[in-house]
Amino acid sequence: MASAFRQTLIRLLGRTPGRAALQPRVVERVPLQGLVREKVSYFVEPGQRVSAYLFLPERPGPHPAVLCIHQHNREYHLGKSEPAGLSGNAEQYYALELAKRGHVTLAPDALCFEERQHPILRGADYERFEATRRLTEGSCLQAKMLWDLRRALDYLLTRREVDRRRIGCLGHSLGGQETLFLSAVDPRITVGVSSCGFSSYHAIFTSALLHNLALYVPGILRYGDLDRVLALVAPRPFLALAAAADPIFPLEGVQATVQGARRAYARVRSRLKLEVFAGGHAFSAPAREAAYAWLAQWLMTGQ
Repeated sequence: MASAFRQTLIRLLGRTPGRAALQPRVVERVPLQGLVREKVSYFVEPGQRVSAYLFLPERPGPHPAVLCIHQHNREYHLGKSEPAGLSGNAEQYYALELAKRGHVTLAPDALCFEERQHPILRGADYERFEATRRLTEGSCLQAKMLWDLRRALDYLLTRREVDRRRIGCLGHSLGGQETLFLSAVDPRITVGVSSCGFSSYHAIFTSALLHNLALYVPGILRYGDLDRVLALVAPRPFLALAAAADPIFPLEGVQATVQGARRAYARVRSRLKLEVFAGGHAFSAPAREAAYAWLAQWLMTGQ
């Protein structure tokens, strides 16, 4: 039944971009204390090359890897550089922090952000342009986001430093949303952590909230809410981190989503967890520690 809904979800996402050879490049290589940071690029579709920061522990591998997806926050000038610890908010430096804990980490730019901004259209206008254009093509912005992230996984798996059996995914806000969808559609993700990344569509619409345009999958509510998407991750471990006073992802919708997915985790209940922290839409130090502990539990020890 889960596999049938996965195929339904993929159908609802619509047309995907054309495939191109990755043709990866290392643009720069910077030694750090105990780490190496590379700026890399690779093709996600014909004519479209994406940049990302890759962190490598100095000690020999292969190592567990984590795909680190940046937030939205309407800060289109930021992308990969924020989780890489090069700009933005220090609570978002999770690619750098996880690398210091022994993981290979990859942080790419999402479409519309940092090096993937439009030369004429700016910020939200470009995001709206990309979303509406794709609707006319029989696709949606979520389909493009997922395609690019799956290509990021393809790139990670080309690296000899990576243990392909141990691939995690972590993101906050937009990154948490994409962690949910990517974990649902791509079984190469062995463990996921979403920080302030989702609520139910029901709670979002009831509260009249506007969101990033990748959240909306045409026709999905004919088949159910986001609890069905989360259920597709089972039996792989997934941690949802939520803020009690998050103004854009209502807590009751987060709780309903996790509760609705629990049936799929009936035989492995410990692999689906929700932790709620005080405060608003943020990736606080306690939340990050919970995320890192979860990833270490399942990637480092496999327990």
